Amino acid sequence: MNSSAFAPEAAAVDVSQARLQVLEFICWGQRFAVPLASVRRAVLSARPVPLPGASDIVLGVLDVGGETVTVLDFARRACGGPTVITPSQQFLIVESNGFPCALVVDSIVGPGIAPPAAAWPAEAGQARFVDGALHLEDGLCLIVEPARFLFDHEREQLTQALAGAAGDRH
Repeated sequence: MNSSAFAPEAAAVDVSQARLQVLEFICWGQRFAVPLASVRRAVLSARPVPLPGASDIVLGVLDVGGETVTVLDFARRACGGPTVITPSQQFLIVESNGFPCALVVDSIVGPGIAPPAAAWPAEAGQARFVDGALHLEDGLCLIVEPARFLFDHEREQLTQALAGAAGDRH
């Protein structure tokens, strides 16, 4: 793990300031973070099984601990290009509207505490899945909201594709 530029997780937190606990990660050389409350776990990358009928943002599905996890192409949406999964990457498994989803990331930096939302620049969040941007001493980090990562039509396609896949097994 790399060193996070956020305040250390173990630091005293003033809850009246509504600071957000986050998990920072790298994708295509850019820094991102997700709310720690949405994170289930991180696992080593693997080859997902294709999911017919799902949108292009869905790379496939995996069985992780007996649960079907949808693998999403985070780089396609956030960085502008498709992902080719490599053994050096990780899957960051997050909760997204009731779906366990794995974001393909290059590395996980670590947990931290983000400043209150009021500290985020007003121009942040042009993409609907971005909650804000943090200006840190060593660069910019976008805070991503997993519940808004999939567009409505993608969520509907995913629901139908998963239902169809479950029906095929019976």
